[in-house]
Amino acid sequence: MSKKPIHWNPDLSYPTGKGATEQRFTATVGGDELEIDTHPWGEADLKINGKAEAHVEGKPSGGDAFREIEDIAEDIEDYKTRDGQSPSAI
Repeated sequence: MSKKPIHWNPDLSYPTGKGATEQRFTATVGGDELEIDTHPWGEADLKINGKAEAHVEGKPSGGDAFREIEDIAEDIEDYKTRDGQSPSAI
């Protein structure tokens, strides 16, 4: 079974471009509200339904951090689809 990609929407209320220190992306999967905050120094945070679920750091850029935490989000949602709960609930 392959993971289903999540469609992320940028939060346009946050500043964008070279000077932005944080960018937020949101998505809804099933009944879950997902949120990723990225930082240009290579960190990102994932929240699901307002609860912190994952953090990555030390990546070369915000884009690299986004891609890694996006993979984590897809893994969590794929697991929930198959087993009915997230790994953090175990």
